[in-house]
Amino acid sequence: MSRTYNRRVKNKQFKVGDLVLRQFSITHPKDKDKLSPKWEGPYRVGHILGPGTYELERMNGEAIPRTWHASNLAKYYV
Repeated sequence: MSRTYNRRVKNKQFKVGDLVLRQFSITHPKDKDKLSPKWEGPYRVGHILGPGTYELERMNGEAIPRTWHASNLAKYYV
């Protein structure tokens, strides 16, 4: 079963400088309701800490104080 599941999983990988969106429900759990946005951003990938772990920064270069996993990020297309 795990082999079948893992065959369909697509790993998200971002490079430094990529623009990403982060999940709104993770950063604002109390504000989550039916009409709240699903994503917020865009943010820029500042550093890659490990496989699937990223540090984000705002568009003005200010670092965001926590790390983010790739499962909570989505690519932002301009």
